Amino acid sequence: MKPRISMIGTGRWGKTVLQKFHHLGGLHLVYGHQNRDLLQPLNLRFTEDIDQLIEDSDAVVVATPSETHAEVAERVLQAKKDLFLEKPMALSSKDARHLTQLAEDGSCVLMIGHVLCYSTGFAKLNSMPGQTVSAHGKFLKTTSPEKYLNAYWDMGVHCVALAIALKVPMMQFKLNASAQAASNQRTFELQTRTPDGRVHTLLWDFLAPENQEDMLMVECRHFLACVKNRETPRTDGRQGVQTIEALERIHPEQHA
Repeated sequence: MKPRISMIGTGRWGKTVLQKFHHLGGLHLVYGHQNRDLLQPLNLRFTEDIDQLIEDSDAVVVATPSETHAEVAERVLQAKKDLFLEKPMALSSKDARHLTQLAEDGSCVLMIGHVLCYSTGFAKLNSMPGQTVSAHGKFLKTTSPEKYLNAYWDMGVHCVALAIALKVPMMQFKLNASAQAASNQRTFELQTRTPDGRVHTLLWDFLAPENQEDMLMVECRHFLACVKNRETPRTDGRQGVQTIEALERIHPEQHA
């Protein structure tokens, strides 16, 4: 039987995620007050009752404002429903660990929306030979409408999650993030050394025209496969916890 996938959150990013899941087979129910006029042609079933939505679903996609992630996710996981949770999974490692424990206790699929981990860039970086020498992530934007978090927690989290997924030791990782940069930049450079002493370097530019791809579609498809096959996602709760812990060390003032 096809799982009933529902969604909470239809805002700036949520509407984009919603459209991907709709394309992949539709959504059972949707909760969200934003962008309803834009989404009306999709003939979605909206509800004003989050608890009813959770109860009537097999899996829930949460793309609400970052400060609400932990609270909404907890409601989903306490109901023992699978969950796709947008980044950052929480604003503290304590909350992230709590959500992960809830998912494991309930045998729920918990996937965090670390979208760069579903790109061809991840595959190429992950195939680099040898041991990591250094890694440098940059996530620079000229402007950002995000008002609650700083650039590190709103955007740099992508590069941190990528480094975690690539098993880069955090002592060898450097991150630069900005919401008011001179130009947009989204790159990840990895340097490795093979046993023969040769150094290999790969700089992946996620904004380069030749590297453009629909990684969000790949990510959404991965979640559906994990729900269907009861598999652990590439970006599961434990990877999410590591990401939040790393962010707390790199930039502890998430509300700056």
